[in-house]
Amino acid sequence: MRVLFTSLVASSVLLIHVLDNPARVSEVFNGAQDRIVSFLTTKEVRIEGAKLVAADEVRRVLPMSKSVGWWMTNQTAISARVAENPWVKSVDVARCGGSIVPKFGCFTLTVHERSPRFLALVDNERWIIGDDGSLIIPATGNAPGMTDETLRALVPLYGLSSRAANPARFQAQLNLAQEAITALERGVEIPIDSISFEGKGDISVSFKRLGFPVVFGASLDSSPPLEDQGRRLKALLGQIKDRLPEVEKVDLAFSRVGIVKFKAPRAS
Repeated sequence: MRVLFTSLVASSVLLIHVLDNPARVSEVFNGAQDRIVSFLTTKEVRIEGAKLVAADEVRRVLPMSKSVGWWMTNQTAISARVAENPWVKSVDVARCGGSIVPKFGCFTLTVHERSPRFLALVDNERWIIGDDGSLIIPATGNAPGMTDETLRALVPLYGLSSRAANPARFQAQLNLAQEAITALERGVEIPIDSISFEGKGDISVSFKRLGFPVVFGASLDSSPPLEDQGRRLKALLGQIKDRLPEVEKVDLAFSRVGIVKFKAPRAS
């Protein structure tokens, strides 16, 4: 009974204080409300893995006005926004780690960028193309993040189909180019300098340190694997190593036969 009486007295005093100081009470209430809103909306965002893409460019597209709760339940949407940048292949969004539990309101974005691999004329415009076959940006003189050294390291592609007229064939050629880079460089053990798409599904490849093109069969139906053709070329180069300066062209677009065309002898 005494506890109840004490509680009623305290409540009465508090009510009188509220009635006498309404502005002060409102100020305290609003301040608490602002602190709660700030706590639920303020975020710390850490960006990792971005080299070609500026961190500020990543932050610019982030939905910072959304609440912490929204970020915790919509990580796929956040990743999709950042991945609209053509340099970005994918983004992992995770809460920051803490000593015991994740830090509230803190998120880490790990950006996985595309690696520029090819340089090609696509529908009358030169493009930088990633190692996954994606068109990144037009190869203008001020391509962001691209130094002269990086541009020189790109593998030129010639004879690409029109992306507008035949997108399926265009993408198939890009996939083939990436396969050729991987398989042939492993089989021949010489870096590729350029790739040209020929008729009947064949590709003509120029290798660094070799002064002649090599034709490979690239038809999925009848041609042997590119890596096998690469090993055949490596063996052939060993057989004709003393005559390499005389070679004009090598054609391996056959199941078991390799044709070596030598330069015509100069007239004396």
